[in-house]
Amino acid sequence: MGRVVVGWMVAVTLLAGVARATMPAARQLSEDELQSEMAQNRALAAYVKRNGAPDVAETRALSDRAPWDSYEVVLYYLDQRREMRFARASILGRPEVQLIRTERQLTEDEAAAMRDKVGRRSLGPDERAEAAARRAENAATMTENAALAAERAAERTEAVTARAESAYHRALLK
Repeated sequence: MGRVVVGWMVAVTLLAGVARATMPAARQLSEDELQSEMAQNRALAAYVKRNGAPDVAETRALSDRAPWDSYEVVLYYLDQRREMRFARASILGRPEVQLIRTERQLTEDEAAAMRDKVGRRSLGPDERAEAAARRAENAATMTENAALAAERAAERTEAVTARAESAYHRALLK
């Protein structure tokens, strides 16, 4: 009986190794390919809009079964040592669920290896300042929009309170 169990364990281990070996390797995305992925994945698009373009974007095969897509999009922000993975899942045959699958901090060694591996274009101080200014401007716009929405909500609340107060006073006069 023990030999049968050991035999099955070996077979499963070998099959898992073969499945992993046949999975396609990660593939780096061009800017156009990233834009195409963002058009299909709202969570990915919102994250890039909030945090700026990643230093590196790639696709990786997923070994998960349905309802997940066959791949995920991985973004790397090397200065922040951050890795974000986005995936889509289908409901009733349509890819409706789009979410951040995982998020993790890269070690300094991993970030350095990634820089070396992809031959990251080096940004000068002017380009870095422009990118930071764009991110700050986007954040300021989002904050301003949130403040305007809060102000409109406060005005509506004041109007409801004023109507309730006048109705209360009218009820007292009767």
